[in-house]
Amino acid sequence: MDSKVGRTQLQKLLSYDEFEPMCTWQREDGQDVLVLHLPEFKKDQLRIQISNTGILKITGENVVDGKRRNRFLKEVKVTKDYDSNNIHAKFSQGRLHITMPKKVITTPPMEPPSPAVMTLPQDNQVDNANKNGKTIVPNIRARLGTFLKSKEFTGVVVNVGFAVVAAFSVYVAYKYWTSYVQVDEVID
Repeated sequence: MDSKVGRTQLQKLLSYDEFEPMCTWQREDGQDVLVLHLPEFKKDQLRIQISNTGILKITGENVVDGKRRNRFLKEVKVTKDYDSNNIHAKFSQGRLHITMPKKVITTPPMEPPSPAVMTLPQDNQVDNANKNGKTIVPNIRARLGTFLKSKEFTGVVVNVGFAVVAAFSVYVAYKYWTSYVQVDEVID
């Protein structure tokens, strides 16, 4: 208990000057770098933490003279675009560089559109389980998805749609004319 009371009394004796450090961003393709300009600080006077909620907290405190201290708190939201496990910092020449690499999103290469006629795999070609026991979705879904997105499929859908509209128009015209036009019997 005495140390807690002593610390509280010491804090009352000290004077804190809180400030907002000058910050700049260096945006690059694979990473962003936050640079804090802290010319009066040393490496051991800085602390960097990242919370489970994705908040990067940067704090620092240094002694100006016996009773006066400078301190700051800077918080930055780390979005899901960044790889939070690989964020690192470097302090050099009064500048704190915090490098936040962006996540690399790899997309599988697109297969070329398959012909309009798709072949189904034979029973012996579909392997539903790999060595780890995980279920593997047969390649048919990927091939079907590629076909549904292809120009050939789009052309077929447009042509069928045009034929349906034309047939419906002919049917409506026929019904209209037969209901309103009287046809006289022709007797020869």
